[in-house]
Amino acid sequence: MPMKVQLATKHEKRGAGGTIRPIDGWRRRTRFEKVDLYSRGTLYVTSCLVLLVWVCIPVLLAVPAQPVPLVLAGLVTAIASALAGASISAVRQALNCYIHRGPAPWTRLYLCGGLLVLLMATFAGFEALVGLEAEAEQMALLFAPVPFTIPLAMMASVRVFAVLYGAAVLMGAAVLAVAGERGADLALAPVIMLIGFLLSASVGRSSAWSLSLMWELKQAKDTETRLAVAEERLRFRRDLHDVMGRNLTVIVLKSELAVQMARRGRPEAVDQMVEVQRLAQDAQGEARGVVRGYRKVDLRVELLGAAGVLEAAGVRCSITGADQPELPSAVQSALGWGVREATTNVLRHGNAQWCAITLAVTPAAAGQRAVLTVESDGALIEPPGTTRSGLPGLRERLRALHGTLQAEFGEQGTFRLTAEVALDEVTV
Repeated sequence: MPMKVQLATKHEKRGAGGTIRPIDGWRRRTRFEKVDLYSRGTLYVTSCLVLLVWVCIPVLLAVPAQPVPLVLAGLVTAIASALAGASISAVRQALNCYIHRGPAPWTRLYLCGGLLVLLMATFAGFEALVGLEAEAEQMALLFAPVPFTIPLAMMASVRVFAVLYGAAVLMGAAVLAVAGERGADLALAPVIMLIGFLLSASVGRSSAWSLSLMWELKQAKDTETRLAVAEERLRFRRDLHDVMGRNLTVIVLKSELAVQMARRGRPEAVDQMVEVQRLAQDAQGEARGVVRGYRKVDLRVELLGAAGVLEAAGVRCSITGADQPELPSAVQSALGWGVREATTNVLRHGNAQWCAITLAVTPAAAGQRAVLTVESDGALIEPPGTTRSGLPGLRERLRALHGTLQAEFGEQGTFRLTAEVALDEVTV
């Protein structure tokens, strides 16, 4: 059974200081927030796991029960853990900097570089003292620089990255030389490190680039919405100016002429004022016509428009009952506004993949009722005792027609908006 709840307004979502409270939970996040969190989490986990799997574990498994190797193994683990933590902080700030939301994390990058050098030096000492399998050495050289190169790839130019890569190659070769490697194993070190650098660089740079494009797309969609609202306001202002401008100009001229005639005592002044009165009444009627035409809603047009908007936003939309018999204009207007509000809620307050809109005229004990139902998935469940800003106004429109409005959350993360109007109680 659906669970009825009240919805939150934009003002009620804000805390005491005017800041918006964070929305916890994966299902409560928008698609943009989910992609952002997934990309960041993947980079964070990558920075930690590569050190744990390919540096710390081989060292801990190979350490003998002797004081010096145990100390070196502990140092390798501690330095690797510190490098992982510093890398997570550097990746977070590097991503924010790349999408123009924060300063460049050069201090954290320097810290990651210093910890990497210290880690490789300690690893070289452990390798020289204990010795590891060739595969373990190669994997350590391949993945140890990843926590440093991922944030570096987001910030540094190709030239700087190449210089640092050359320094890292020399450091890796020095580690193997200290460990006693010679010949093919030593010559293979630059190739292995090149692969590691390219992999981590491609992962970091591509993730930052994808997030940047995603947030630019969101900003473009927000801008498009604001421009559409501004365009509609300009259209209304232009229509009102076209209708009122001519009449007001004539009224001004006629009233000035009547003033001049009245000062001269001419009886024609009365006729001019009568004409001014007629023009004012005509202007008032035309202004009402503009407002009435502006607020008039065609339900079928609204249904088709909602389907087009939802499909353009990537939401599958199905419409049932659009071919219903012609409804009274007042009912069309109220239900049309219901379609607009429901479509806005689907786009702004959820992460919908599909939306089903149904219009039906059903028999009832007291007469026929027009029922509009808009259901979608990916709803954001909000705290009880709150309400979304557009629904109270829609409820008032329906109440004027003796109609009702219900907003319900389903058990599977769905949201249903149902508007009903008794046709027998509406004057056509």
